[in-house]
Amino acid sequence: MDIKELKDVALELMDALKARGLGEVELEMDDVKIKIKSAPPAPVVPVAAAPAAAAAPAAAPAAAQEAPAAAPAEEVPAGTEVKSPLVGTFYSSPSPDAPPFVLVGQKVKEGDTLFIIEAMKTMNEVKSPCDGTVTRILAQPGDMVEYNQTVAIIE
Repeated sequence: MDIKELKDVALELMDALKARGLGEVELEMDDVKIKIKSAPPAPVVPVAAAPAAAAAPAAAPAAAQEAPAAAPAEEVPAGTEVKSPLVGTFYSSPSPDAPPFVLVGQKVKEGDTLFIIEAMKTMNEVKSPCDGTVTRILAQPGDMVEYNQTVAIIE
């Protein structure tokens, strides 16, 4: 299979992902393996607002200080925001078959593990910055999160 055929197959798979709302598709033929992952569009307003605010720093450093200030003005969540310390993939549990570290409504203590952000095959545990109750979790397992994106709220 040549590169043009691979590109055509990859484009068809991306279209199929989008059309069917799938998160991932994998195809293996002969000695070629193609795996495509897609983050589904976030229907929850707070999740959609955070990536838009985080995209501004990549575009212009001067706008970086204004964009995060604008997002909280639209919707100010009550409580302490737990933000992603880096760009990566959000996971709520240590493995797919394990229970989540925390659930909405659960009480946590400062230093408790809340979730994991995977970046470059490294699992980074994010700890609770304070004691309180988890009131919101703004990401789903497998979601891509941006640096400084609010992922959870603790009251």
